[in-house]
Amino acid sequence: MASPKIFNQAIDKNNVIGNRDGLAEQFGYDWHARKLHFESHFRGHLLMQMTAYTSTRDHQWAAKNDPLFAACGAGVEISVSGLAQANRNRPLAPLMILLQQVMNAVAHLPHRRLRALDKGTWRSIVNLLSRVELFDATTLKLPPKLRDWAPGLNENQAALKLQLRIDGKRGDFKKIMLTPAPGSDAPYFDDMLGDLEQQKDQIFIFDGGYWKLETYHAIVDSDNDFVTKRGGNIQPHPVKELSLPDEPLSSGYTVLQDTLVYLGERRDRLYRMLRVQLTTDKEIILLTSLVEATADEICLLYRYRWTIEIVFRWLRQLLELDHFMSEHPIGIVRQIVTALIVWGLLVIANQDSGKLSPKQLWRQLQADLHRVVLQVGYQLGTQGATLPT
Repeated sequence: MASPKIFNQAIDKNNVIGNRDGLAEQFGYDWHARKLHFESHFRGHLLMQMTAYTSTRDHQWAAKNDPLFAACGAGVEISVSGLAQANRNRPLAPLMILLQQVMNAVAHLPHRRLRALDKGTWRSIVNLLSRVELFDATTLKLPPKLRDWAPGLNENQAALKLQLRIDGKRGDFKKIMLTPAPGSDAPYFDDMLGDLEQQKDQIFIFDGGYWKLETYHAIVDSDNDFVTKRGGNIQPHPVKELSLPDEPLSSGYTVLQDTLVYLGERRDRLYRMLRVQLTTDKEIILLTSLVEATADEICLLYRYRWTIEIVFRWLRQLLELDHFMSEHPIGIVRQIVTALIVWGLLVIANQDSGKLSPKQLWRQLQADLHRVVLQVGYQLGTQGATLPT
């Protein structure tokens, strides 16, 4: 995507987000623009997420001085303060619609694995992965001066949380929420799950932060299942001890206890409780409604939940969501949404690759950046331009 040709193909491919001008007009994005229109602003934000620039001043400088920005149509003629006000005041609706369109396009890509597994492990749970939905949240740290509207975990921090639900087999985003950083994720669990009656035969895999006993029962009553780490103050009532599996397990975990249990006051539904030792020697308690699955399958499914951390690491570290250009809530959300759009566009642009690997995408992006520098330099040189030493 660093090449201007590939960049234009990526944002217009299959007309996924080719309706940008219409959206800008629909939401009055450009009515007071004069020198800054939606298209150049949008292209600039995409490039900001793929380069080392981190501030509004960087954005304004790059638009005037970086050949890559000019070649990709991201030039602006506006002051730094004007650009900052645009990030803060322009409507978010067009970007949210574009994000949904990109998500929908990713969802319809041919099947791919989000994370490579060895063949033995894949075969062990391949019949279950087609049913899997992964849930998790990550904290995005903000500058301390933003604490008034985004208080962090202590008095010197500001932060918010990105709640994400992804398809466990394909890797496409299913739901995204931005929530306050401190406190439990449990209040947002029902919203992340959505209407359970419209979903059947799914396996929801989530960490202990999403704990709500009534929702566990609702998942099972709607003909779905779950695997989670025990959270909150849930105290299962043991019913029957099950035999422990033979070692070693494909998951690498060691099952220390496998018990059929009741949860809460319900006595009409049995669940499984597994006390397992991780490869780090740490012990955790897993709860699941998969009473017929093997202990190893349950452990493999929970271990696979860590796949979502690849996405979080990509967004935080490689798409620079640890550096925010704006000090205003709308500007912060604008940058997060843009980063998610970039993620989706990269997946679409690389859909012909054998598997989805964020690390490989990043290596390719770096190689493309170097190639483009040489290409642009050669073009400028053949035109008689004076090049910097």
